[in-house]
Amino acid sequence: MSHFDDLFWLVEVVEAGTLSAAAEKHNVTSAAVSKRLRLLEERLGVKLLVRTTRHLRTTEAGALYYQRGKALLEEFNELEENIASTSERLCGSIRINAPLSFGMHALMEPIHAFMQLYPQLHITLHLDDRFIDILNSDYDLVIRVGNLEDSSLVAQRIANLRLVCCAAPSYLAKHGTPQTPQELLKHNCLVYQHSMPMHIWEFQKEGIESSVPVHGNLVANNGDILNQAAILGQGLVYHPEFIAHNALANGELVEVLKDYTSIYVSAYAMYPTRHFLPVKIRRLIEFLQQQLA
Repeated sequence: MSHFDDLFWLVEVVEAGTLSAAAEKHNVTSAAVSKRLRLLEERLGVKLLVRTTRHLRTTEAGALYYQRGKALLEEFNELEENIASTSERLCGSIRINAPLSFGMHALMEPIHAFMQLYPQLHITLHLDDRFIDILNSDYDLVIRVGNLEDSSLVAQRIANLRLVCCAAPSYLAKHGTPQTPQELLKHNCLVYQHSMPMHIWEFQKEGIESSVPVHGNLVANNGDILNQAAILGQGLVYHPEFIAHNALANGELVEVLKDYTSIYVSAYAMYPTRHFLPVKIRRLIEFLQQQLA
């Protein structure tokens, strides 16, 4: 076995928590794994793991070897994937996290098209609106809409999304149609909340920006929920057009403040800084930029 094999087993055992769990995962005996670790420690001349009958922990040297070693293994795997992907064939897996509404309305179609181009790829797509610490997650790519909060990540813009302000005809018939952003202060505005509520709605007209501190009786962390509430006549909503598109098309919602220039927010594909960005990730980002432009 190579030194990379020894390193692989150390990483697997540390992450599995026990020798038996790592051995079972790869269908080998615990004795075989234990022997590899013992030979590794003998070769390095240092203790890497402290083993008991129930669990194990890394020594200071073991923790360093694990951290640096895992990074080396990941870089080596990326290098092999990049070499294997110099042809038109892409393979392997991609784990993506994206906001629920964006994933449902804007992302699935280009993802499907990308997988048709590269049928040997396997994609895992998790949709939710919570904050994701990508540095401590197993995602290859995290897609987020709006202002970016983490400067430690590389972010590439994949789309500019037009915002629309709209409400149900029943709501407008009962409460009137706002003609200026300031009139929103008299209306029930449905507010999206991520890390904090978005109580400030921004508009433009003839180069002049208006920022309105709106308020309402419903706050939600999902755009589709707010869209449905608006359709039911709960109040006004202000969010990306792709969420409201169908309801606007069939008349369930009506766009207001059309005299004001629409504000755009950006969608970004984010990933940790790496020396080697896998070809499959780079190709996917480029494809999304083309499809969502």
